[in-house]
Amino acid sequence: MSKTLNYVLIIGSSNMDLNIYSERFPNPGETVTGGTFKQFLGGKGANQAVAAVRSGANTVFIGKIGMDYFGDQMISQLSGENIDISYIIRDKEEASGVAFIMIDNKGENMISVAPGANFRLTVEEVKAKANIIKNASSLVVQMEIPIETIEEIFKIASESDVIKILNPAPLKPIPLEILEKVDIIVPNEGELYQLHSFLNLPKLTGQGKLKIKQTSKEFIKLGMKNVITTLGKRGSLIYLGAEDKFIEIPAPKVNAVDTVGAGDCFIGVLASKLCQGKSIINSVKYSTIAASIAVTRKGAQVSMPYLNEIEKKMEELNIKIE
Repeated sequence: MSKTLNYVLIIGSSNMDLNIYSERFPNPGETVTGGTFKQFLGGKGANQAVAAVRSGANTVFIGKIGMDYFGDQMISQLSGENIDISYIIRDKEEASGVAFIMIDNKGENMISVAPGANFRLTVEEVKAKANIIKNASSLVVQMEIPIETIEEIFKIASESDVIKILNPAPLKPIPLEILEKVDIIVPNEGELYQLHSFLNLPKLTGQGKLKIKQTSKEFIKLGMKNVITTLGKRGSLIYLGAEDKFIEIPAPKVNAVDTVGAGDCFIGVLASKLCQGKSIINSVKYSTIAASIAVTRKGAQVSMPYLNEIEKKMEELNIKIE
């Protein structure tokens, strides 16, 4: 598939999510009882791959997964979604990644991750897959794999016309050698400001959306081409660097039950629609509606909507694609 057709390439993590749903989060040292436990397949990379394929794109996933029961389940799930898993690497020494997730009655979450095999994806291993990287239509990378591996991925991708998307989560300091190669960076508001702090950029003076706009413009000066700041239930703010133009995309009001994977849904659908030739603005419209559907369902990968669901909701809301 990946040799002949346009495809989204997701390089990143796959985890087993162990979720507890309870009325509220415990305070330090406190135990909160009465919750419900559920187990789901997750990991930012795998979540994004499922979102991409369900929204209509041929999708390839590259990651490192343990030779264990959780890993077998991950492989089975991704394969069952019709994602190309030919390039996944199995690690005989390290366990598959695991995420412990607490979700309160508002759908908000707290997450702790043991990355396991995810964090053993090496520079040499991605170099061996250079052709699959260069031939992708759009590429998504997150921060749950080693930073030196991420740097090599973007170096390889820059040798062709791949649309290079960075999801800077979970956030850590990012070398300029990576950022200057990014076509689209997609942080949430907190990540946007924290990355600004890491980069020692000029002090921000504005508030609210003005502050987001100031930060976005500073990022463009570093070489990034476009910034999409996700704002949860408030939608997102796009900055098109070449046009020096901001576009707000609102999110519909929904009753959220689980926000785990909502950002991954947004980014996977974004990459999918860009791969299919949509503009950034129209791709974000699809992404926003997809994420608004995902948060009404429990779990990460299982909550990702299919293209027909997204299009039906867009039609109901009279959202125009220009």
